[in-house]
Amino acid sequence: MGQDGRLRRRRRAAFRDRQARGRAAQALARPILPACPRLQRGGRAQPLGPGADDRAALSALDLAAASRAAAAALMRWPWLALPGALALWALLSLMGVQPRVDRALGDALVRAAAPAPAAQPGSVIVDIDDASLRALREPLGEWPYSRETYALLLDYLRHAGARLVVIDIVFAGPRDGDVRFAQALAGSPPTVLAAAGLAAQQRAGVELAGASPSEGAALQRLGGEPAGLRWAALTAPADPLLDALTQRGSLGVISVALDDDGLLRELPLLHQVQGHGLPGLALAARLRADGAAGWRVDGGELVAGARRWPVDEQGRLRLRLPLNGGELPRVSWQRLMRAALGEVDDAGLARQLAGRSVFVGSSAFFADEVMTPQGRLSGMALNAAVFEALGAEPALVLRDRGALAWGLGALLLACAALPLGFRRRAPAALLALALVVLIAWAATRAGWMPPAAPALYALGLVLLATELEQRRRARLRERELTRERELADARSRAKTELLAQVSHEMRTPMNAVLGFSDILARSPLKPDQAHYVEVLGHAGRQVFALINDLLDNARIESGRLELASHPFNLVDLVELQLELLRERAQSQGLWLRVFARSEATGWVLGDSQRVAQIVNNLVGNAIKFTKAGGVTVELSREASGLVCLSVQDTGIGIAPERLERIFQPFAQADASIAQEFGGTGLGLSITRSLARLMGGDVSVQSRPGEGSRFEARLDLPDSRPPHDELIGLRTERIAPARPLALLLAEDNDVNVLVIEGMLAPLGHSVMRVCDGEQALAALRGRRFDLVLMDMLMPVLDGLSATRQWRAIEAAEGRPRTPIVALTANAFDTDVQQSLAAGCDAHLTKPLSLAALLQALAKYAKA
Repeated sequence: MGQDGRLRRRRRAAFRDRQARGRAAQALARPILPACPRLQRGGRAQPLGPGADDRAALSALDLAAASRAAAAALMRWPWLALPGALALWALLSLMGVQPRVDRALGDALVRAAAPAPAAQPGSVIVDIDDASLRALREPLGEWPYSRETYALLLDYLRHAGARLVVIDIVFAGPRDGDVRFAQALAGSPPTVLAAAGLAAQQRAGVELAGASPSEGAALQRLGGEPAGLRWAALTAPADPLLDALTQRGSLGVISVALDDDGLLRELPLLHQVQGHGLPGLALAARLRADGAAGWRVDGGELVAGARRWPVDEQGRLRLRLPLNGGELPRVSWQRLMRAALGEVDDAGLARQLAGRSVFVGSSAFFADEVMTPQGRLSGMALNAAVFEALGAEPALVLRDRGALAWGLGALLLACAALPLGFRRRAPAALLALALVVLIAWAATRAGWMPPAAPALYALGLVLLATELEQRRRARLRERELTRERELADARSRAKTELLAQVSHEMRTPMNAVLGFSDILARSPLKPDQAHYVEVLGHAGRQVFALINDLLDNARIESGRLELASHPFNLVDLVELQLELLRERAQSQGLWLRVFARSEATGWVLGDSQRVAQIVNNLVGNAIKFTKAGGVTVELSREASGLVCLSVQDTGIGIAPERLERIFQPFAQADASIAQEFGGTGLGLSITRSLARLMGGDVSVQSRPGEGSRFEARLDLPDSRPPHDELIGLRTERIAPARPLALLLAEDNDVNVLVIEGMLAPLGHSVMRVCDGEQALAALRGRRFDLVLMDMLMPVLDGLSATRQWRAIEAAEGRPRTPIVALTANAFDTDVQQSLAAGCDAHLTKPLSLAALLQALAKYAKA
């Protein structure tokens, strides 16, 4: 019985094993079934028959099973990865695939090891593009230009102080203006012209008269020892231009030989034609820039002056260029020639060109592009990038010698890491792969091109065994992250919408609270009543400030806070904010001082509203935490160009370990601070965020009991004042010079009562309508000095009414009536919508009398 039981257990185990293999085969076949109609009948997998589709499915199953078996074998014997990788490498080499693989890997390494673009490149590219040709058709004529145009170009570049001029255009054959151009070439700055090499098959298809005497003399004068890429003939500049070139390096060859896949990987620095050697255009430019008298080839290296570059037997080398050629600075041909013609006085262009090498070429008609491992480049961009790379210290070149040692080292390290990789599965295998890639990258950065394919093949076989599982887990994780991101976005949108709605609903009653408190404060009251009104206004302003802080914090967290840019007077803005805070400081017995250094005075370019918010937050914060003494504000401009706003107080100070905490949202230095001084802890957080959006930051220095010093650095470049300087901020109160006839479109009776209470005592006449249609009817019936237009009204909203009235004014030739948007919508998009509809200004509720009077004085009809 015992033996029979063991036999039955073995049979059951074998049956379960067959079932498991069957389920695995079905799982492997599942992706194949949709492509095999005979396997899909009635939605159920059918038995495999002898048909072609069935055989294809069976082959796919066999391949999947074989791959699985190979992976399992690699898991058990990791050392098989090495001979497997070498066998794969040999097989691909015999098939002719390996060279393409090596080439692709080399291109990837070159891109990965690309150097960073120079912070201050010494070259500028001038592109004669199609747009410039069209724009300059009248002053310069049709393309190709008379060569007097290039003489004018050289004259301007000489006056601008250019160091070197390289023209990537072949000026073949005589043309008008050659004499004038040749005279300009004989002067400064040093100029390099281009020539093109012709291969034997190209020469066979062209009727050539042979080299002219000027060309032969130029080759004798400008050439060197014959070396490099061989050309049957040369397309050279016209004879007068050749005669003007006297120094070696004044003529460079632009022709290159591409690889069979159409890419340029190795750039020829040396060319030979008719028994004479000539440099490539980039090398010629480098010779003229360095003042080198010539060049020679010495033991596989090209020597020019103190510089040495490794080249092959054809005078070629491979360079580590920045991606896309480093995106060198560009100047449009149109801008340059308008300055050269004297049509504009472009001092900025002259500064940009001074002391730099200027590469001139044409991208018109798509005739000057080449594909490189670094990306598609124009010929002039490629030559400029090569010129920069040849002049780098050390030169950004790649060498073949010593590369094999790097490759063998990478292979040995990869093989040593294989058992560890299999033992710990994917993480360690990926670490080994990263190690090999890092070695290859380091070798490329050091100037060698290692054969990394065998090492990568070995690690590729390792990763094959674990990739499927990693992908499955990654897909699950990605779906989970997507769900979490969607939920987070939904929560963020809901919070923003809630804040916007709450802000709108709170601003309307706050308009009544602050408006009536302002009106009552200007009325004759008993002392105790005046005190009550003051407390009411102060509480209302606190609530209003809290609303604004919450909205700003929501904008910052969602990345939707955008800055405007316009000129404003910085000192006037700061003085205005201090005037608004002076009464508060004096009520606490504090002095408030401001000092502005001469370099910080005048007009700047930036967002005046946000700068005012920073000033108000820092100074208001200093007043709040200062019990005796005062606050000093200082304006200066640092050597970096940043404006420094310094706020020094004599307040309670902050402990050093709590300085960074105060910049966190809803945080204060100490929990007791909120109990004694109040506040939400948002002001400084918003201030730092605004400063960073302006290209600066906020820092603090403080000691308990000695006060604090906050410094806000802001990128506010100098600017010219606008044509109407009266529009700028001023510290004095502004009021209209006469009573005005005003139209108020507002459906809320409380808001109407507030505005009438503000304006009626000043003698202004206010006509009230309740919707946009009534506003249009009133505007047709009589003229008003200004319209206060609410945005959200029944029947016809304020935006639509404003658009319709602007259209009526344009159609009927009516004079423009100023319209000021009056709304509780305070987001930046609301302001943009109001201005786009035709409003002259946008005022948000709650309104202050000062803001209302300033709008009337600025926009009301005289």
